[in-house]
Amino acid sequence: MHTETTSIQSEHAAKYLVTLCRHFARKVPATWSDTEGSVEFPVGSTTMRFDEGSSSLVIVCQSEDSEKLQMQKSIIASHVEMFSRREPIELTWQPV
Repeated sequence: MHTETTSIQSEHAAKYLVTLCRHFARKVPATWSDTEGSVEFPVGSTTMRFDEGSSSLVIVCQSEDSEKLQMQKSIIASHVEMFSRREPIELTWQPV
């Protein structure tokens, strides 16, 4: 499995978790609470966790190959950009 992670440091991080999961749930299986979320894309799975102590959203993408992982990261990045129009967020991915 290929796994990469990124985090969003923002006062709106908890809102992003719920907004992203709720949006993805319209097309793919997704579950979430105020602090954790999980999305099952055809190309792999994504988990999200809100860390209240640091006001950050940790996102972990996992896929069976690097091409599918790149597709998944692209989906996440485009939606983060769409939902964070008021604050520029650049995702920096790190292998796990």
